[in-house]
Amino acid sequence: MITRTVLTAAALALLATTLSAQASAVRLQLAPGSQLSFEGTSTLHGFTCTTSTMQAYIDVDPSYQTANLNTIAHPIVNVQVVIPVRSLKCGGELENNMYKTLNATQFPYVIYKLTGYDVATETATASRFNAVTRGELTIAGKENPIQMTIDAARASDGVVSATAEQTIKMSAFGVKPPTFMLGTLRVGDQLKVKFTLKATQAAIAAATGDVK
Repeated sequence: MITRTVLTAAALALLATTLSAQASAVRLQLAPGSQLSFEGTSTLHGFTCTTSTMQAYIDVDPSYQTANLNTIAHPIVNVQVVIPVRSLKCGGELENNMYKTLNATQFPYVIYKLTGYDVATETATASRFNAVTRGELTIAGKENPIQMTIDAARASDGVVSATAEQTIKMSAFGVKPPTFMLGTLRVGDQLKVKFTLKATQAAIAAATGDVK
């Protein structure tokens, strides 16, 4: 199980490396319903690994709760996410092999940092927008740039959400796809990553209080 101590350590490590956000920005944290998964293939069958155990900092423009989002040039100020590798649940033998493959002992976290983005202005409405984002993704200690399109929205209760999916290759991060059964079963190099992040100021206690 992922402990409070591990999550606190991840949060502190993340905070120590956070880029300075605008002084007036509003900081959000994850709300229940946030989840990340990745889908892969093998010579036998496909598989999915999933986690809802993450620590994230999301800084938004202070007017995000009331203003029309299509009137704000950059509603999102900063995003950084830490995912404990051992929180990923894949099922069966694949799970432990995935931890070994990602060298979870030496590199216990997957880390994402947003570095910039462009809003697709034609998609922006009062409560949602699409954006082409640029970021840095660190897996197994190797950092690579990553670009993906997100769908961001603000619900009537003020909860901010962002969803996206992006294909990555394990080999791009120096990770050799795992094999089983003396090499007769091989996992494909390509993974499809999907995530939904939900965040709100009011959800800070709810997002962390039930972690055991």
